[in-house]
Amino acid sequence: MDFKSVENIWSTIKLIPFAVVLYDAQKQIYKVNSQAQSIFDLPLQNNFIEADFKNVVLTSPESKKQLEIKQLFEKYLVINTGCHILLHKNNTALLLNAKLAQLSNSLHIATFDVIKQSKDEQYNFDKIISKISTDLIDIQNDNIDTHIEFALKAIGTVCHADRSYLFKFSDDGKSMRNTHEWVNQGVKPFKDQLQNIPKDALPYFFNLMDTTHIFKVNDVAALPEKAIKEKQEFQLEKIQSVLCIGLRYDKELVGFIGCDCVKQKREWSDLDLIRLKLVGEIIANAFKNINYKHELQYIQQQLITANLKLNEQVNTDGLTDIANRRCFDDTLQNELLRCTRHQQPIGLIMCDIDFFKSYNDNYGHQQGDEVLKSVAQALKAMCKRQGDLAARYGGEEFAIILPATDTDNSLKFASLIQEKIEELAIEHKYSSVSPQLTISMGVYSLIPNKNTSAQSLISGADSALYNAKETGRNKIANYTDCK
Repeated sequence: MDFKSVENIWSTIKLIPFAVVLYDAQKQIYKVNSQAQSIFDLPLQNNFIEADFKNVVLTSPESKKQLEIKQLFEKYLVINTGCHILLHKNNTALLLNAKLAQLSNSLHIATFDVIKQSKDEQYNFDKIISKISTDLIDIQNDNIDTHIEFALKAIGTVCHADRSYLFKFSDDGKSMRNTHEWVNQGVKPFKDQLQNIPKDALPYFFNLMDTTHIFKVNDVAALPEKAIKEKQEFQLEKIQSVLCIGLRYDKELVGFIGCDCVKQKREWSDLDLIRLKLVGEIIANAFKNINYKHELQYIQQQLITANLKLNEQVNTDGLTDIANRRCFDDTLQNELLRCTRHQQPIGLIMCDIDFFKSYNDNYGHQQGDEVLKSVAQALKAMCKRQGDLAARYGGEEFAIILPATDTDNSLKFASLIQEKIEELAIEHKYSSVSPQLTISMGVYSLIPNKNTSAQSLISGADSALYNAKETGRNKIANYTDCK
């Protein structure tokens, strides 16, 4: 289309009695009539380029995403279909109804009409939405009801409704129940009656909710004949107008948020729809966050349990179910460092079952394993203080770590072990020291310093054990006395 043709078209279009913007995509030039210049605060001139609109702040009322003027013509607006846009100016936001028409492949016009509304109402709603969104961002399961009820009251009030509510569908999608409800003063609540409503009780409603996720009725009396069940239910609740928006979670319809009017009919506006949808999405996201938290907590607990089990397996002797050599080495090193810092003594007792090879050879390996288990559990039962540890050191040899325990108390502990083993009264006819099972023990206790190593402690207790075995077995030897 040539320049003269465009000018001729514009000379007619600019006289339309509302805001009009003509966009020539080929030349990337905009023409704006006087009403549009006033709305967008543009200077009086014939042609504009994209840069001239840099101070025009437009956003989508649903996504809050900022839009550039060029995007309206290329992506955002649909030809011959109305769409809402927010224009931000002078610390307020004007809601515009925008429509697009195509004159040729490169020539488009957009019309803009300001939707009449109370600035105070929009400002208050924006504040309410901000509070609802903030409250529900990090919501916990124990206080979600309070915030949802506040959200329902807010949307019911701003949409001039008499009731607002939240419904959830059952897991199988065959029924629904009213979980939260707000009612205006003097309006009868119906939450208790609206529980476990089967899908086939309201087939027309469910069908629209499944297909369009919207149920918008300005006049219940005008519902079609196939909505007879819905009409009966609405008349029972004295509903004259109703508006419901589906709630989706991971693309699945899980419920809906709705408003209805009892005292008088209401022509639901696109703004009512946007507001209800916005609150519904905030609530759906809150439920999603709670579900994610529950799933995360469950996974975390599973991991903690698995780690505890793994840690137990890694540090536990498979036969005797007490600490293994690895756990013993780690614990001894940690307790040695702690006792060094606090200048406390640490005791170590090395134990060996007397003539265990003879026991195994004559009673059998299975019975020998049972003896190892019995001795291990007896030692473990004696370690009652935090830090005390009984461990299987290897074969028939055991070790007991005693933090903050001096030589005298370590020797007393060893005597108690000896008594405990006697109480087990395990027969050992092939022992040369007793007809019952006995153990020999080596004890070493000292106040460690930075030069004291775990190996030196083990070597001392092991030397004492060797002395106990060499001097007759079924004895307790102290490393200090053996030197």
